Parts: sequence; C-alpha cells; structure tokens
Amino acid sequence: MIQDVKLTVVAVCILASALMAKSSVQKVCPRLLTNSSMIINVEGKFVNEEKNKTRVSIEWRHHTDDLDTFFVNLNDSPSFSFITAGRYRYMEFEGGKVKRQLGLHHLKDNIGKTPLKLDDLELLANGYFKCPDSTTMEPNVNVLATAASNMWWSVVVDSLEKPEKVVMRGAKKPRYFSIANWKSYANELLPTLASVSSEDYSGSLWIKSAYPMHSLEVEPQQKPVQPKILLPVPKLFGKIAVEGERKVPLILKLNQQLLGE
Repeated sequence: MIQDVKLTVVAVCILASALMAKSSVQKVCPRLLTNSSMIINVEGKFVNEEKNKTRVSIEWRHHTDDLDTFFVNLNDSPSFSFITAGRYRYMEFEGGKVKRQLGLHHLKDNIGKTPLKLDDLELLANGYFKCPDSTTMEPNVNVLATAASNMWWSVVVDSLEKPEKVVMRGAKKPRYFSIANWKSYANELLPTLASVSSEDYSGSLWIKSAYPMHSLEVEPQQKPVQPKILLPVPKLFGKIAVEGERKVPLILKLNQQLLGE
C-alpha cells in the first residue's frame, strides 16, 4: 500500500514538472516586414564607429516557401551571400565557391565595416518575436521582444501601423530609426527611407526597388535557393502566426555540432 502511494506521488510530481516546463516555454510569434515573396533592394550609407564612411547594397530575396537569401555588396570588404533557415544559416563567398556555416554567436558580427549586424538580416528574414504575455493585464503592444536574437532584446515602435520612430535595444548601445516615408510596392507597404543612429555611428537606409518574386521569371539574375518552409509568413506589426520552421538543407545538417545549438 505504502509502495503504491509512493509511486502515485512520484507520478504526480513528474506530471506537474512536465506541465510547468511546458508552460514556461515562451512561444514564438513571427512578425515580418513583408507578407509576400519579394525582392527588395536596399542601399545604406554610414559613418561607422571608426568615423569612416562606408556603404552597402543588399538584395533581399524574401520567400514564402524557400530560404531567405541576402546578396550583400560592400565597397570596402568582400561581398557575400547570407542564407538563413530559422535556427540554421550560412554564408557564401566568391560566388558560392566558399561556404561558411554560422552559429548563433556569429550573428553579432558586423556586415563588413558598416554598423549593421548579421543578426539584422536574421531578424528581417525570420521575424522571431515572443508572443504577448497573456498573464499581463495591460501588455505594452508597442514593445516587441525578440525570441532568437543574439544582438537585440527588444524593438520598440511608436505605432504598430506605419511607425515613424523605432528603438532597438540589446547587447550594445541602443539604435534609433527615424522613418521618413512608407510606400506601397506591389501592394506591400514598406518604409522607403530611414535614418539610423547610435552614440557611435549614424547613417541612412533606403529602398531602391522592390518587386514580386515572380518577376525573376522574366529577367533571372541570381540562382534562387530551393528548400521549403513549413508555415505561411505573417506581416510585421500585423497578424500573429503559429510557430513553425523552415526545412534545412543537407549541408547544414552535416555539421550541427559545429553550430553549437
């Protein structure tokens, strides 16, 4: 009898621990800048932390069913491609001849000599933010807490609809955005011009062009990446989607121990 009681108590404790662990896991609610498969060309000019002028051109290929790819061209550093698949990512140099697998700690690296980080691209591609805390009576909906960023802890906006002021806080000094204008590109509303600053740097970012992905069928420029994702892509400051993850190419699966995840 006593033995049966002990077994029952142990079972109850195990069940309670499992339920507590499950409830403590913070769910992820992706929030993305665009809801469509698009090609977005971004230009940036900066005065970096060393007080040197630098610039970058980024072609962002955002997919609703493939990996996101960023073709990054720099004026003072080697150009590269950044391909991300949620928890896995890698870089390609020299037109794909050299591949570098990346762990989370690599996301703090700067993009060339600009003040931008690889984590900025990761956040754009995946939009991993924590879901609002349902236990809070009046949650601050303008504070978006990042869920998988090594660089940034939160993104604070003055409005969920077409924000003009954005503050990013994280491992280093805060970064401030001032968005001058929003424009519709193929029915997707995007910020066309934004100034960016911190205590150590300043600069500007603007969208040079943006168009639907199917336009490549007419004038192909770069070879797209093929692996698929498992969830529809929601819109930044818009609807909250269910948690999901993109499929991972074989090259990344072969060396997961290197990533340390």
